[in-house]
Amino acid sequence: MNTSEIVNILENLLKSLEKEKESLKHILLGGKISHEVFNFLNKKIERMEILALELEKNLKDEKEFQREINLKGIRIFETLLVDFRHRLFMGDMGEEDFQRCSKIISRGLDSIKRQVEGKKEVIMTLQQIKNSPSKEFEHFEKKNNIDENEESPKIHCMNPWKPECRNTDIEVSIYYKGKMIPICRECWKEIANRDVEWSSI
Repeated sequence: MNTSEIVNILENLLKSLEKEKESLKHILLGGKISHEVFNFLNKKIERMEILALELEKNLKDEKEFQREINLKGIRIFETLLVDFRHRLFMGDMGEEDFQRCSKIISRGLDSIKRQVEGKKEVIMTLQQIKNSPSKEFEHFEKKNNIDENEESPKIHCMNPWKPECRNTDIEVSIYYKGKMIPICRECWKEIANRDVEWSSI
């Protein structure tokens, strides 16, 4: 049973306790119980409400805290990917080491993202998409006929932050806003060196 299920149970319990309090008032007004009995039972219900509310709040706070931790983890991993790509360009890291490290980090990213609720806009390189076990990306690859070994002189850079660029020396493709976008070597260096969070570029 996960946190969300427990919170739902507590919410239902609180609704049930509220109904019990209303029923207790009707019984009192009907003269079926004394004020002493009413006060005793009402306080008992209120104590249960307080405990349920405190537990519900703690669980929600813990869930939000865990979500924040996961989001920070995503930002760290994405920053590492950009840093490794930058090292590769600068010659400080070999291609084999880069592929090995990026694959490990990508797996970590996939694991964390599955724990985060809701959808968030992400930018992914072609290699990340191919390494991803997601069927959605497999379908996307087939639909768009993605092939790293195929290069066409007609394909030019489509950097969304530099739309005037028409370079054809495509270095990488990124997954941005639901589309595969080719990026030239020069633009990719600029993107990799930008002092921003990778997920919010």
